[in-house]
Amino acid sequence: PGRGRLGHPDGRVTPFQGGRVTGRIPRTATLRPTVVPLEWERMGDPPTRRPVRELGNGPTDLALLASALERAARSVNAERLPALVPFTT
Repeated sequence: PGRGRLGHPDGRVTPFQGGRVTGRIPRTATLRPTVVPLEWERMGDPPTRRPVRELGNGPTDLALLASALERAARSVNAERLPALVPFTT
């Protein structure tokens, strides 16, 4: 997480608070309740869980965020800016 400032072409600056952007999102099968026999001697053990089936690597959180920002910009016909805009403080 962090804070930043977004510089607009007209010189305005918008402060923002960013959330955590992590790595890949696991695409897993839906977890269903697991029923297993339980011996009395194991009554206090942690519950047994069904193994999670990995369905492959999905896009990263950052890729999803970038895609959402691109769609939002297109939806309002935002002007495309150069990749490196001078940042003033």
